[in-house]
Amino acid sequence: MEFDKSRVYTALNADELPIGSRCVFADTIHDLRKKVESDSVQRFVYVLRSICDSSKMERFEEDDNAVFLLAYLIEPPVEPKYKPFESVEKAIEASKKHGGWVKDKKNNVQLLVVGFDDDNGFFLGNGYSCSYTVLFLDYVFADDGSPCGELVEE
Repeated sequence: MEFDKSRVYTALNADELPIGSRCVFADTIHDLRKKVESDSVQRFVYVLRSICDSSKMERFEEDDNAVFLLAYLIEPPVEPKYKPFESVEKAIEASKKHGGWVKDKKNNVQLLVVGFDDDNGFFLGNGYSCSYTVLFLDYVFADDGSPCGELVEE
């Protein structure tokens, strides 16, 4: 694999590397380049488990609990996929889990979910009702910004 310096993370930009990314780790640029350009690069790929405190030099902890100075991004974590709710039961369960509040993506306005209907979907605190599809496309759960839909199992 060709070495691309824009994929190198150091203590300075460590917080920009998403947890769960697949990376090659090393303590020197020389070792990092050697691993990345190796024909067997896949044997050096580990998952980023955590980013250590900025007071430490070695900030990248991989899934075998070893820590390193440098990380080379091979692949970002796979983002979970969502779809509109398929049933009232799943919608109620998710709404309760998130405290009942949703946030409009465009206006950043938070609304309380006040009811559910098989046909109309959600009833929101402003007297507005919307389908599960509209809820999925236009709103996120207010507590953590996750999509208003159900996780697609792959």
